[in-house]
Amino acid sequence: MNSSISRDPSHDSSYVDDALYARLVALATDWQSRSVIKRDERPINEIAADCTALINAEVRFADSLELESWIACYAPECIYWIPASYGGGDPRQEITHEIHDRRRLEDRIARIRTGFAYSMVPPVRTTHVLGNFEMWSLEAKEVRARANFIIDAVNNDRRRVLSGWIGYSLVDVDHQWRIAVKQINLIDADQPQGNNSFFL
Repeated sequence: MNSSISRDPSHDSSYVDDALYARLVALATDWQSRSVIKRDERPINEIAADCTALINAEVRFADSLELESWIACYAPECIYWIPASYGGGDPRQEITHEIHDRRRLEDRIARIRTGFAYSMVPPVRTTHVLGNFEMWSLEAKEVRARANFIIDAVNNDRRRVLSGWIGYSLVDVDHQWRIAVKQINLIDADQPQGNNSFFL
């Protein structure tokens, strides 16, 4: 295999290793256990505004099915995770509803664009509402965030309202903030789920 391709997260998932899983566990713990955000942990206003704008744009692109713009909100090495336990834990030891790296997200977009993705026929219509934003930064090029959400989704004349909270790890990629990890924690994650096509 061409070495330049093997290092491209769109073609190769080599960044998904034990170190990444350990980081996911640490993030899940931090998102859930952080009760107080100290003043010196808060990102400066400009960075907080940029990160909030990115998070809002990502859900707006999902709602409008602007999928190429949606995936551009993510870092080259990214994880999209929907645990099957409330708040998540360790995806190596627990069942998940979804856990996707960059390659799998791009595969999903390509499949939707064929018009033959069963879960998107007809395309799901969603409205995401986010609130109660909290952000903190433990190092220069990462911001962690947590927000509550409500998603109103309509697919095949079936309407669902989903809610819970989302944990984000946002990273600086060439001076642009991008989503490195998004963990969606459904309030009923441990209950039977239907077609979670709100995810795409």
